[in-house]
Amino acid sequence: MSKTYNQLEVLPGGARTIGLMELMQKSHGFYMTALTAAMIAEHPLGAAQPMTLITEAENVRVIKTAGSAWVAGDWIYWDEAASAFTNIPAADLYCVGKAQRAAAIAAVLGFVTFQDNYHPVRLGTSTVPVILTAAQKQVDIHSTSAIVENVEPFVVSTVLTGAGATGGRARFNLATEVALGGWANALKAQFEMGTAGRVTGLGSAFCAELGMPATAPPGGNYVAHEMEIRMPSGAGLGAGTGYMYANVQGDDKATFAAGGYFCILDNAGDSNTGLFYVNTKTDTDAYLRWRINGTDYFMLLAADVT
Repeated sequence: MSKTYNQLEVLPGGARTIGLMELMQKSHGFYMTALTAAMIAEHPLGAAQPMTLITEAENVRVIKTAGSAWVAGDWIYWDEAASAFTNIPAADLYCVGKAQRAAAIAAVLGFVTFQDNYHPVRLGTSTVPVILTAAQKQVDIHSTSAIVENVEPFVVSTVLTGAGATGGRARFNLATEVALGGWANALKAQFEMGTAGRVTGLGSAFCAELGMPATAPPGGNYVAHEMEIRMPSGAGLGAGTGYMYANVQGDDKATFAAGGYFCILDNAGDSNTGLFYVNTKTDTDAYLRWRINGTDYFMLLAADVT
């Protein structure tokens, strides 16, 4: 129904009907013509004959999912299982455009400005993953900037509006059922400074920042960094398992060993009921075990400050 549209010539793997939706590599579209089994059999190249896949169009008449009203401008998603279009998003649906006009709940047909938004971005699935080869990366971003301001090449922004919602994060999941090599990380943050590289304030490879509300919250616990270890039934500890691992690398690591700090704690104050307190108490009520340079040491703790 459009005067203008964008099309892509593709090689389908078999018969296709008019209007059939298909995700071809990274492009979602629909077929303007049919390809029958008889046409494939008659063609000298078999199924390897090009067809037109419409990837963008001004106005497309589609079958809408029953029981939902469309408002002009709504994002519209393709539901492959139901062979229909809906304005209700779900994890397994693809965003293919916006409602060109309103459609009542009882309406069978809707009108969509088809845009092939590649939404959500998907590289493989849990059942059909992308197979990586040596030195191959699924996403490879290289940036340089001479702008003297806050630079953020990659931003994931989420606003949770549902009371009681959980999560809200970007999740990096690493799994294995084999014995891996010398290192493996679910997430790594690395900050490299050249010979002239430095910061005038604070530099870090990873920053966890928590912004508290301007009023005292009525409950809950709030930390800038959470560390959690899951121990299923029968789990062991290997050569050593702890909440944190700290190490110094490089040819001149002795310089850090001689003058570095295990932790720099600023704005701690000095109060016998606060975060930090200088005390001359000599007896100890409890200990925390640390492993430093392969040797166990104990941090002394007191149950009171009297």
